[in-house]
Amino acid sequence: MKNRKRTTIIRHLSLPLWMQAVIVLSCLTIAMPFKAWAQNAEPSQQLTQLLMPGTSTVYYFNYPTVNSAGEPIVLSSALIAWTPSDRQETDSIESVHIYSHATIGADEERPTSTGFSKEQMVLQSMPKRNYVYEGDPTADYIGHCIIIAPDYEGFGVTKDLPHPYLSQRLTARQVLDAATYGLELYRKTSDELLLPLKNDWRMFAIGYSQGGAVTLALQRLIEEEGLSEQLHFYGSICGDGPYDLIETLRYYFEDDGTSYGVKTGHRKNMSTYPVVVPLIIKGMCSTHPAMAKYSIEDFLSQQLIDTGVLGWIDSKDYTTADMSRMWHDQLVNGLTASGRYYSPEQMAEIFSPQDDKVAGHLEKMFTLATFDYLSNADSMSVVPTNPTTAQQALHLALAENSVATGWEPQHRIQFFHSHADMVVPYGNYLAFRDAHPDTENTIYRIDDPFFESDHMTAAVVFFLNLCPSSTYAPDFQWICEGVVPSGIGARNFADAQRLTGNDDNWYTLDGRRLSSRPTANGIYIHNQRKVIIK
Repeated sequence: MKNRKRTTIIRHLSLPLWMQAVIVLSCLTIAMPFKAWAQNAEPSQQLTQLLMPGTSTVYYFNYPTVNSAGEPIVLSSALIAWTPSDRQETDSIESVHIYSHATIGADEERPTSTGFSKEQMVLQSMPKRNYVYEGDPTADYIGHCIIIAPDYEGFGVTKDLPHPYLSQRLTARQVLDAATYGLELYRKTSDELLLPLKNDWRMFAIGYSQGGAVTLALQRLIEEEGLSEQLHFYGSICGDGPYDLIETLRYYFEDDGTSYGVKTGHRKNMSTYPVVVPLIIKGMCSTHPAMAKYSIEDFLSQQLIDTGVLGWIDSKDYTTADMSRMWHDQLVNGLTASGRYYSPEQMAEIFSPQDDKVAGHLEKMFTLATFDYLSNADSMSVVPTNPTTAQQALHLALAENSVATGWEPQHRIQFFHSHADMVVPYGNYLAFRDAHPDTENTIYRIDDPFFESDHMTAAVVFFLNLCPSSTYAPDFQWICEGVVPSGIGARNFADAQRLTGNDDNWYTLDGRRLSSRPTANGIYIHNQRKVIIK
């Protein structure tokens, strides 16, 4: 084997939990010097190696797919493969994971970026893991794997194009094409590091937030096209995803902080993560046929447009957190744009401060006609089939990008969803459950380990549990075998605030608080750190 330079990374066990929490929320990034997208981008003929951090190797590739008009387009994707340094003759790839990332704003957050986030470290730790559950080795459902993580249209080699945000069927098609093309390249790439796929390898789909909805849409597409056997597809793990966009908006307009049995800081006609409003409108305008004759000015207020948010989104230079902080700066200092001046008092009509970020007031973010339509429960109760107004067209576009209804899953789905999520409310899961009442706990099941956590905090728990010694292995076991291992339904995950804050108590990795310092060998959480006791 040729000598290769290996990139050294910090191992998870030595990192404080607060640091894990901060970086794990940033989306997968991998070192790659991509240029701006051009029409002559060509599909890759083999995988190109990027990094060799330990026992997994990172590759990238470009692949052919289609855009919303059905026209050919080339997108980019990452592929992470288990490549053990002490390779044995019997080593092989046990599973393939299609990873759909959460919402990003900056191109540097894409899966093939030049950055190096903690989420990448989590994903790069996945291939090498072996699991023990309740003292007995389980089948290796997750470790010894390949992970395929597409950039999505609008990022990577298509940075100059709009991102079709929450255009579920389109993004699922593009992610599926990445998976099939990436597997082809894996099989034919001449790299002595690459291991063969085991004969009975398994494929799973995983995603959180936007990625959770893409994951569900991907499973629907795989089943519709009869590709399950070809892809060895077993099922999905979906975390806090916007499976029903209308249900999400109903929560924004109607919740007073008491929905789903928990108390939150949400209030009616408010978005605690206001960047989702222009992202949704832009996504629908750029992809749905009913929206083609309308412009974004038909939906968003001039004051919101004057903040510059549409340019921020198009530039791909800012994270969503950056955009919220820039709105906060406008709230404090006022805004001059397009010959208009908005005083801090006027900016306070559209935003409220949340530390160094903001929450948005929907009556000022939308045009009056759009606010009146979307906030009216009666107008939103029946989806228009032949829309005659901009607002009806938006209603139809939102409804047709739901993945909660209109299909019957054939493979198992493990859902995770926080009752206190103010960005992607728990009603998204309930919409799916209500559409499939007869298959709960047979085809799908729910776990809410972060019951009282908001969206970002819940994400910390979701991703921390993808780390080594994860508690997710039983979920994959359920997906494969349909048997709930003892104790899985009664797991008591710690709230992420507890995992990431100062706390002198001792916890197991699944969040159970212990009465004292443990004496049994194992890995525990204490004062923001993972601690090994031998």
